[in-house]
Amino acid sequence: WRPENVRMAVSLEDFSKEIEEGRKMNKLIVVRFFATWCKTCHALRPSYDKLASANLETIFLDVPVTDTNANLHQGLGVPSVPYSHIYHPEKGLVEETKLSRKTLAEFGELIEKYTMM
Repeated sequence: WRPENVRMAVSLEDFSKEIEEGRKMNKLIVVRFFATWCKTCHALRPSYDKLASANLETIFLDVPVTDTNANLHQGLGVPSVPYSHIYHPEKGLVEETKLSRKTLAEFGELIEKYTMM
């Protein structure tokens, strides 16, 4: 089960479409870059889903690293996984950060901060 505001983008076209849709709807977009082979990514997913459930007005976009879309991550400057971007509907990309258990509470505070803007 995933919260209804969690979406998936596996290509640059999907990613661009979701970012543009969020901008048009005046919604904050939280992007999680992850890999299926990444143990930390799997461990963080329940906490990430809780953040999504607590922020239903925000779009949460999952972007997996696959053999066919590595250029998407490289083009967006994603150095490693798990990693996240926060896109504000008016200001564009406002945060880029590596995700970990230690930083997840702080990350939730960032989401709140940008939701209030």
